[in-house]
Amino acid sequence: MSNNPPLTARDTVRRRAHHRCERCLVPAPNGHLHHRRSWSVRDPHTHCPCNMVWLCGACHVDVHGHPFDAAKSGWIVSRHVILPTSITVHTPLGERALGCDGTVVFRAAEFSPTEVEKEQP
Repeated sequence: MSNNPPLTARDTVRRRAHHRCERCLVPAPNGHLHHRRSWSVRDPHTHCPCNMVWLCGACHVDVHGHPFDAAKSGWIVSRHVILPTSITVHTPLGERALGCDGTVVFRAAEFSPTEVEKEQP
C-alpha cells in the first residue's frame, strides 16, 4: 500500500469539506490532507475518507503541535482504534461522524444534567 492516498479519496475529502478547512472553516482550496490515525497503520481505513480531514496549513501545524488537545477533539485518532468512524470530530459546526463513503453525520450534543445549586436565603 502506498503512502499516498488515491486521488478519489483525496477528492472526496476535499469535496466533503467544500474546499474549506474542516477545523476553522477558512477557504483552503490548496489545503492539506490530514490522516487522523497515522498512515503507518495499514488496514482498509488507512486512506479512507473516515480517517482523513481537509485542513488549512495553520490548523495542520496546530493539530500536530498539540496532539493531546487534537486527540480530545477527534483530529488525531489513536493507532489502537480499529474504526476511525467511531471517533467524532468536534468542529465549529458541531460534532461530526465521518463516514467511509465521504458522508458526514452531525450528532446532537448530549446534555448531562447539572447540579443545581441551592439558593442562599
